[in-house]
Amino acid sequence: MNRARITHLIALPATVLVLAGVTAATPIAIAAAAPVANAGTARSAADQVRTAERTLLRAAVDGDTHTAGSLLAPDFQQIDVTGTPETRADYLASIGGGIDFVTLKPIKPISVRVYGDTAATRVNLKFKVVAQGLTVQHQGWTTDLWRRHDGRWKVVWSQSTATPNHLDLFIQSLQP
Repeated sequence: MNRARITHLIALPATVLVLAGVTAATPIAIAAAAPVANAGTARSAADQVRTAERTLLRAAVDGDTHTAGSLLAPDFQQIDVTGTPETRADYLASIGGGIDFVTLKPIKPISVRVYGDTAATRVNLKFKVVAQGLTVQHQGWTTDLWRRHDGRWKVVWSQSTATPNHLDLFIQSLQP
């Protein structure tokens, strides 16, 4: 298999993982995206962010750009595993039809750390997607930075890292 083919096989799941990064495939009420009257303790804020993260993941599976858009800050930016920055518009275009997320499931509970009006989430995802006629099943990690403004949590930054299915092929693809 030539280097270009290996790179393509790694880049497609990596790109999909990046898009999955800001999107759990468990049903969550859309009301979770609504303003929260009582931010309460750090524990309740963590629950709010966790719910928002699940809602965003569900929106990606459903291709629901309206719900996803309500959870992304206007200046949202994600960095994919290739180091490429993507905008809010790029992300919404992908979930709106560029990629079909069949499932996005957290492997473990979503970890949340809250620091006042800022929170970070970390989730290990297992996903299945259809992109460019290829069905890909993969795993990876996503870390999202959330900011609360006017009682609503929105993703500001997102970073995803693929977990290679075949570590030896991945290592070969990095060699000159």
